[in-house]
Amino acid sequence: MNKIFDIYNFNLIKDNENYYFFRALNMADIKDLEEGIILDKNGNLEKIRTDRQRYKENLQNEKPKYNKEDKISLEQIYDHIKEHYRKDTNCISLSCNSNVSISYGRGLYKDKYIMIKVPKNEFGEKVIFAGQYMLDEIEKIINKYISDVNIDSKLKETLFEIDNSKTLDEIKNKIKVRYKSKEVLNFNNAKLKKKIRYKQPVARIINHKVLNKEQLLEINKIIAKLTLLERKGHMPPIISDTDSNTLLIKTIKSAFTSLELIHYGQIEKEEIIDIPKEIVDIFSLLQPIEGQDKQTVDDL
Repeated sequence: MNKIFDIYNFNLIKDNENYYFFRALNMADIKDLEEGIILDKNGNLEKIRTDRQRYKENLQNEKPKYNKEDKISLEQIYDHIKEHYRKDTNCISLSCNSNVSISYGRGLYKDKYIMIKVPKNEFGEKVIFAGQYMLDEIEKIINKYISDVNIDSKLKETLFEIDNSKTLDEIKNKIKVRYKSKEVLNFNNAKLKKKIRYKQPVARIINHKVLNKEQLLEINKIIAKLTLLERKGHMPPIISDTDSNTLLIKTIKSAFTSLELIHYGQIEKEEIIDIPKEIVDIFSLLQPIEGQDKQTVDDL
């Protein structure tokens, strides 16, 4: 897993000592900027705050779900990345892809960006690759469950076959053939409703251009095993306030699509490189062609 999803496989900006990631300043960052909350006495950026820090200041009756002292966790990453995300986590989103940041900064925010410098020997501590982290944590949960709980031999055999699958079609067939739902789907009532669990496991399979074939295969092995265990009544929802693992899988897909990294906790002054939008535009032109002419891109 670490080799297949190594950050080096995702076209990032780097030099001999550091990795460099992008952040489009969102509207909360811009508000902090305009009010001088995140500026030093010389008017330079000295920090980027977490949502939880802002949430605490605006607290009325509801306490934040997460505290500053909480350790990073699968659930907190999920709460930060999911579609209707929570605004009380210690997470700050970055991307290793400049085009992703531009799509947010130019499409939703005010076209202002920073780069974050992370020493290579510190990567994985307070800055993590979100998709890989989530997969690792889910795989640990699945493996522990399989070792702790007595499951029938037929299911064990199918899980073993999934682990040894060579193609996405093989994985799909393991889900479809072995455990078909007895429920008949009414496609006229296809609108998602709260508290309804939908029995279309193949729809969970991820197939996205951001990932290569080997990465897709490994992701979908984990998703397929989680799906089978869940549908056979063995695996409860991993996230505490959900009734299935479907939204968790959707969030993993979103994390990989955005090539998202999580900075855990406030970003400090020494990590920040304040850059004009034109520099991000230059990187957005260079990154897509790195694989075609790596030496020229490195020189540039």
